[in-house]
Formats: sequence, structure tokens, C-alpha cells
Amino acid sequence: RMSRYLVGIDLGTTNSALAYIDLQNRPRVGNLGLKTFPIPQLVAPGQVAERPLLPSFLYLPGQHDLPPGSVALPWDPDATYAVGEFARNHGAKVPGRLVASAKSWLSHTGVDRTAPLLPWTAPPDVSRLSPLEVSTRYLRHMVQAWNQAPNRAEAERLEAQVVVLTVPASFDDVARNLTMQAARE
Repeated sequence: RMSRYLVGIDLGTTNSALAYIDLQNRPRVGNLGLKTFPIPQLVAPGQVAERPLLPSFLYLPGQHDLPPGSVALPWDPDATYAVGEFARNHGAKVPGRLVASAKSWLSHTGVDRTAPLLPWTAPPDVSRLSPLEVSTRYLRHMVQAWNQAPNRAEAERLEAQVVVLTVPASFDDVARNLTMQAARE
């Protein structure tokens, strides 16, 4: 059975995006019918809204930083971290708990890219994540957001679609392979 959608994911250093073509309902003439998928994400504690881009930021709140349930998502009520707009905006006030530029770390040949080293400036009490794990969390967020879209059929889940994941030409084999590993996870 052919997938209904052709999906493109750009896992960016600053922003990530998901676009798609509905292969069953394409316009016959002219454009390909490329559409951007508005990504639901936290925009404030306990508040989810759709945005055209997912800022590539991950915020790891401390035990007493936010009220319980503040980073819950419709598909993950027990979430313990935030990605996207709220992570970028709130995390800027708490830089020791903010992961930014994970994609740059994923391509950094001078570090073990699978070792827990982010946030780089985190105090000792903050648990750290590898650039691989952070990339996995961005991708997982986009997959779950896609799969939870209203009226999404089981056969339309992202795992059942043809997906193209962009990888920068500057990535070495290790970074390319780690990006593929993140996508598989």
C-alpha cells in the first residue's frame, strides 16, 4: 500500500519544520500542493498552540521551576521537558537548563556526540542529554504532533509515510548516521 503523504522534515539549528504533499489530493496542474504542517507546541506554561516552525530548543525545568503539569502536551501529559517556542523563550531566562544548537553539537567532531553533555553550561545538578538524544526529542515531538492531528487515520501515521529528512552537506558520516539513528528512534 502506497503512503498517502510525502513528508519532508528539516531538522534545523535554529528552527525545525515539517512540510508535506498529500499524494491522494494533489492539484492536477501547477504546484505540487506542498503544505507546511503547523506544529502544536508549548507557547506558555500549560498552553499549546500551533506554529509554522518548531524552534530547535529544549528546556529542562528544575523540580520547582514551574507548576506541575506546565510542560504537559496533549499526547504526553507526563512530559518532563519542553521543546519549541516556550523552551526558547523561557529557557533564555534559565540558560543552564536550555539546550540550543544541538544540530551543531551533532556535527562537532571534537566531542562524543552520544555522550550526555547538553546543556553545555548546566550546573552539576542538571541531568544532561547527548546531541543525539536532543535531536531524537525534536523529531519525536514532530512525529507525535503529526500523529495526533485531528482525524488522523492509523494508516496516515508518520511512521507509515515516505519521509525525507534533510541533512546538511557539511555533516560528516558520523553526524549523518546519528541523524538517521535519531529518526529511527
